[in-house]
Amino acid sequence: MVRKFKPRLDRPAGVLMCLLIALPPRLAGAADCPVPADMFLFEPTLPKLVDALVAGRPVTIVALGGASTEGRAAEGAEYSWPSRLGAELSRDFPQSAVTVLNLARPRQTAAVVVRRLEKDVLAKNPSLVIWETGTVDAVRNVELAEFQDTLQAGVALLKEKSDVVLMDMQFSRGVQSFVDFEPYRKVLQQVSDLNDIPLFPRADLMREWGESGEIDYRVKEKQQRRDMARMLYRCIGTAVSEFLTRGAPPPETGR
Repeated sequence: MVRKFKPRLDRPAGVLMCLLIALPPRLAGAADCPVPADMFLFEPTLPKLVDALVAGRPVTIVALGGASTEGRAAEGAEYSWPSRLGAELSRDFPQSAVTVLNLARPRQTAAVVVRRLEKDVLAKNPSLVIWETGTVDAVRNVELAEFQDTLQAGVALLKEKSDVVLMDMQFSRGVQSFVDFEPYRKVLQQVSDLNDIPLFPRADLMREWGESGEIDYRVKEKQQRRDMARMLYRCIGTAVSEFLTRGAPPPETGR
């Protein structure tokens, strides 16, 4: 399988905490975050997950990641993209009992996450694990070979019992002055290709929304940043739901 890698940038900050917490977008049209038709075109699908949802079997999804997955910028896990993902899937597939567990922890490298997998993740018997990773490793300048080996080990362990989706970093302008995320994004793509698992292109999608005018990254006031982070997470959660269920028959409830 050959996919075109489109370089994208992530959001920097002077210190790690700012990078993981600060998220200052303004979303134009809260519920209108269009996904380009070709955005997910080259990514593998998840037929086992779709079959389970359509058949009404219980589905448990675990979300791993950092502060942006935890929902830190929105000031509440209930506003996080995993929470929105659970709401979307439950609405579209009401016959299936959908559980989305948000096990994100800020400031953890991929190596730390891998050490958590057996006890914290696989013990939950998930149908799917969505692993957002790479940001902290890039900030801490973890060796690329080490990052790739760690990521591969984690994916291999998860695939023994669960489907896996990788997710890349957030998009923001000016990042090259602080942290070079691109090599880590390339590693994510290489590991996803090697294992034939989907990579959710969060950075590309966020950049698309910015360039199309759906998101304005210039907002600075704290209240607006919080409110718009909630809108952005809602849009990401909705996009992840669409990403996971490509190929499913139209839900009876409709959108």
